[in-house]
Amino acid sequence: MIDKDLRRGWVRVRVEDVDDLWILKNLLKEGDVVVARTSRDVKMDGEGKRRLPMSLAVKVEKVYFQPFASRLRIHGVIVEGPEEYGLKGSHHTLNVDVGSELTVFRESLSRAAVKKLESASSKKRFKTLLVAADFDEASLAILYEQGVRYLNDLTLPGLRDDDDSSIEALAKQLAKDVMMYVDSEGVDFIVVGSPVVLREALGKELKACVGRRARIFVDSVSIGGRAGVEELLRRDSVRKLLQEYVIVEGEAMLSRFLRLLMTQPERVAYGLNDVKYAALSNAVETLLAVEDVLSSEDSSIAEEVLNVVEERGGKVRIVPAESPLALKLRGLGGIIAILRYSLPGERSA
Repeated sequence: MIDKDLRRGWVRVRVEDVDDLWILKNLLKEGDVVVARTSRDVKMDGEGKRRLPMSLAVKVEKVYFQPFASRLRIHGVIVEGPEEYGLKGSHHTLNVDVGSELTVFRESLSRAAVKKLESASSKKRFKTLLVAADFDEASLAILYEQGVRYLNDLTLPGLRDDDDSSIEALAKQLAKDVMMYVDSEGVDFIVVGSPVVLREALGKELKACVGRRARIFVDSVSIGGRAGVEELLRRDSVRKLLQEYVIVEGEAMLSRFLRLLMTQPERVAYGLNDVKYAALSNAVETLLAVEDVLSSEDSSIAEEVLNVVEERGGKVRIVPAESPLALKLRGLGGIIAILRYSLPGERSA
């Protein structure tokens, strides 16, 4: 976030990476006015149509974002623009990319919304490359706050025999593939998961190639490929390293929720009505919700609940709708909460 004026109801932000696009997607809502640089086809006297750069203010109707894309599309009606082109009242789509700056106006801009932006702008963003390999296959993936983006799935030749030279040759081949993405993606951490023998050889090879460009962590997984990446995400070492990421932190929250549901059901709430009652009772310690709860027919209630929890010191995490974690949460009403204290009896709101 660059600047703000809560009294006048606006914030100015700069998009620094793809995670910022996802944060904006969750914050923007119908009726907001967004001002940004864009381009637009306009009629020119004697010249037909020309596409010109300009600043436009658009009243938001829809926001579109494809996971891991590098663009957010904000569609709505133009409310301010160059007078000479008569654009007011026309529909327009703002394309927001990494590096874009925009100003968001909202009639009643909550402190919770501003707090989310401030938290995002002050947070150090680490980019982590996950590598899960056995002797037959490997998968490489980047872990973002919005989830995992797979870069490449490799079929490996396997071991020619059981000698060390074959393992070292395989490690060298894998390290070469990994280094291509270390350079192109600009990663801060590399987390390698492999069976023990290959893990040690690959870790050693990568440390020699990477030097100080990125820190390397190694752990054991039973299998390579995408199943190995999923296993790697569940490892304690990775969870501690990547605890800032919603996808990893969310899995830990859900595991704790399920344990409490079995042993202390008065310490949890799930479903919008149940969680709302707990939030208004100032009982919510941690809340986990699927992002499409905020765009459902009950979106106004859901947003109220999230704001109440944050304003009263609770932790709120939003889970990407396309993630495997979202599927688990939908079976629990799309929103769950871990409570500070037991809240027995019939709950309603």
